[in-house]
Amino acid sequence: MTVVGAGLPRPAAGAPAWCRPPLAVPAWRRPGSWRGFAMLGVLLFFYVYSVAGGTLTSVPGMPWPADLPYLVICAGGAGYGLAVIATAGRTGVRLMMRDWGLGGSPAAKVWFGLAYVLPLAGSFVAGWVLRVAGPSSTVATMPLSTLVGLLGPAAFVICLILARVCSLRPVKRAILDGRAPSFSISGDRAWWWDGDAWASVFVSAPQSAQRSPDDNCWWAGQGWLPLPPRPRPS
Repeated sequence: MTVVGAGLPRPAAGAPAWCRPPLAVPAWRRPGSWRGFAMLGVLLFFYVYSVAGGTLTSVPGMPWPADLPYLVICAGGAGYGLAVIATAGRTGVRLMMRDWGLGGSPAAKVWFGLAYVLPLAGSFVAGWVLRVAGPSSTVATMPLSTLVGLLGPAAFVICLILARVCSLRPVKRAILDGRAPSFSISGDRAWWWDGDAWASVFVSAPQSAQRSPDDNCWWAGQGWLPLPPRPRPS
């Protein structure tokens, strides 16, 4: 429903500009508790996953029952990453949470999938180096062992940064090429002009507006505005 703002003049359209979407999530767009726990679970899984490969390769003679959980974790993480890469070009398939804004393009999905594949390779390399060097070598002592052990997490962070960059690239191109619609905004940034009347940004957003990769903001023409509150599940 369109909410009309009283006493606001109809403004002239401004020239388009570009800026990055804000990283802060509006309070009314933050994920619910169950979704927040799911995101924490993903991060916890990655922490265990990033050291699982190194544990398998650095500990010689680990018995079969003991290494089974590590094998399951490695297979699950690598399988998920490969599935994301394999479905990166399919528009109807989404295997990641939208909250992180890392799947805005096929290239971004590939980097996100690699974030689960390359860390495993990095942890295997780290474990192999520590195993070959031996526990009494210089490599196995602090702080070199810590640096070697950070190969997996470092690969994860780098891949996420590249996924973020690739997610923003098509949005930036659409704005700079003039393909993203521009809208007239009131001075207090609380209203947008729908062509006939003023509408509140806290109630509605233009259907044709360019969304941010995390689906929390929309492009108004000279800046980003937060989308209205998420609908509550019935």
